Amino acid sequence: MDVLKNLPVTDNHIHVDDKNGYGAEKVAKIFYNAGGKVMIILNKPTFDGDLTKSMDILVRDVEIINKNTPVKAFGLVGVHPAELTHLMKFMSLEEAKEKIINALNYAKKLVESNDFIVGIGEVGRPHYPVDEDVWNASNEILKYCMELAKDLGCAIQIHAESSTEEQFKEFSEMAKEVGLNPEKVVKHHCGDMVLEGEKYKIFPSILASRVDEGVVKKSLRFVMETDYIDDLKRPGVVLGIKTVPRVTRKLIEKEVLNEEGVYRTHKENIEKIYDIELKL
Repeated sequence: MDVLKNLPVTDNHIHVDDKNGYGAEKVAKIFYNAGGKVMIILNKPTFDGDLTKSMDILVRDVEIINKNTPVKAFGLVGVHPAELTHLMKFMSLEEAKEKIINALNYAKKLVESNDFIVGIGEVGRPHYPVDEDVWNASNEILKYCMELAKDLGCAIQIHAESSTEEQFKEFSEMAKEVGLNPEKVVKHHCGDMVLEGEKYKIFPSILASRVDEGVVKKSLRFVMETDYIDDLKRPGVVLGIKTVPRVTRKLIEKEVLNEEGVYRTHKENIEKIYDIELKL
């Protein structure tokens, strides 16, 4: 019997794309057949100037998965930070910032009106070098996202440069400034920053391929992700659909994770972050 059969297995950051990839339903079925149970899905950047269309598509995709597959799907909506520099090819920084703020206000309405849309994300700042004015504007937008999350009482997933202790401290302080509990701040594409996460109350979302005995021994206060892109021209980017179940299965077989540890990382942590109840 598969060791994952009756265990919760959650991918905390995944994209689906009906136009360029397998699409929502097929991705979910592949994930489920590999041993996955729960998907946290985020809208992709579009780089076409329409910042809300992909949010509407995400709401539809989450509904499709929940209706047509055994997977439990939840969504986060937001504006990817790379959209700012793209928009600046066609408008001023202030105009681009205003356009993004308006789109984030739309995201807020989606969280308010849909039980399966449980947070704001991925939002943040560019992971590549930008001018100081763009960096400052990105931080202002990020702080606004935290204000939205505080008002909504929901989680926020941050896309940013590579994680450091100083960054965790900065995000924690930024959240506290607007009254958002840092426990609701998830750093996506995170290294093994589990102890730093505990110190500053930020939640690390770690690429599944980087979760090993060393991470597990430090702390179980993390969640796993693939950042799967769902683009048939770029198969398996960033990690493949099956990676979280596969890594979890290996950790169990090596006795690095036991059943209690699986429940902690894949269910209890997810429930705590997103204020949801996973009935699997």
